[in-house]
Amino acid sequence: MGTLENREALIVLNSLSGIGPIRTAQMLSVLGEPRAVLKASENTLAAIPGIGEVLAHTVAHWEKTVDLSRELALTERAGIRILTRDDPEYPARLKEIHDPPLCLYVRGPEGALLRLDRSLAMVGSRRTTLYGVAMAENLAGAAARAGWTVVSGLARGIDTVAHQAVVDVHGCTVAILGSGMAHIYPQDNVVLARKIMAEGGAIVSEFPMLYPPDKRSFPMRNRIIAGMTLGTVVVEAGFKSGSLITANQALEQGRLVFAVPGQVSNPQSRGCHALIKDGAKLVETFSDILEEFEALPGLPRAEPAEAGTDDTADGSADSAPAKTLPPVALTDLERRLVERLRDWGEAPIDDLIAILEEPASKVLAALLCLEMKHVVSQLPGRRATLRRALG
Repeated sequence: MGTLENREALIVLNSLSGIGPIRTAQMLSVLGEPRAVLKASENTLAAIPGIGEVLAHTVAHWEKTVDLSRELALTERAGIRILTRDDPEYPARLKEIHDPPLCLYVRGPEGALLRLDRSLAMVGSRRTTLYGVAMAENLAGAAARAGWTVVSGLARGIDTVAHQAVVDVHGCTVAILGSGMAHIYPQDNVVLARKIMAEGGAIVSEFPMLYPPDKRSFPMRNRIIAGMTLGTVVVEAGFKSGSLITANQALEQGRLVFAVPGQVSNPQSRGCHALIKDGAKLVETFSDILEEFEALPGLPRAEPAEAGTDDTADGSADSAPAKTLPPVALTDLERRLVERLRDWGEAPIDDLIAILEEPASKVLAALLCLEMKHVVSQLPGRRATLRRALG
């Protein structure tokens, strides 16, 4: 090929084995721009700290291992665009991490990654329980209905549940692959990947098109999941789960970490309980997550409880909510929902839809608004309950 532009040079550097974002940054600090790196002599490259003779040879003779023309042809044929850090759609939050990807391969509507201003990572075990599935569905669905983008890894288990829950409510979700776009893994989720894109979300990878999944690629994938979002929710995780890697990377990147508690006898709860012991916020409903982000523009602020009040009159979980706060403005439908929940206590959402004789979409939207106003909590198994009494 002729003289490369900087964008093409970054694609080459991203494709070279053993290079990566950190070593590329070292070379750029000396040589200034990506195309200058590929033009540099082997001796010049070897003299750069952290590079050495072996990697210098790899970079200086990149055409022996990288077929740039084929790579670009594959992406064009598949409808994939390659973003570098200079592209407006490259997630701003991802640029802040220690080793942001040189390139992002993206398939999905243009602008999909511009919807990450309010985004949440959701990860968990590949081996799920019914409880874990219910919690992931509830949290991911509530986040999507609130206009948040849910990011996960398209893996089996909690990742799949989270993506599907968002798709089911026509929300935006982004899947980060641990392989090249030509190797969507697992293959069982190819149909789900298409649904994600149809709903305005995207499939993303930092790896070249033909890169196969391996043990090294998944931890690399996890740093992107944590890095492009405001916080990470771990739903179920064993003590050695890869989800804990994502959570630790989120902490290192200065992001919030949330964990869903489970049964103490369930091995899939041990990772979450360890996170909670280490300071992760315990999550029961999406409202618990919203409380941490209420300072963001446009999100409702929680109203402070009066001094000395608890969530219940006698401190027990079985008592009716006793916390009474100043009144909030309710629509007619929201008021009717509150009245039903006051009469029934905890209730199936489907029963509320039936008794109110309103379209399901309107009732779900009203429940979400009540949840954001800290009046109602949505529970696993499509159930709702009053969170506090109104003044």
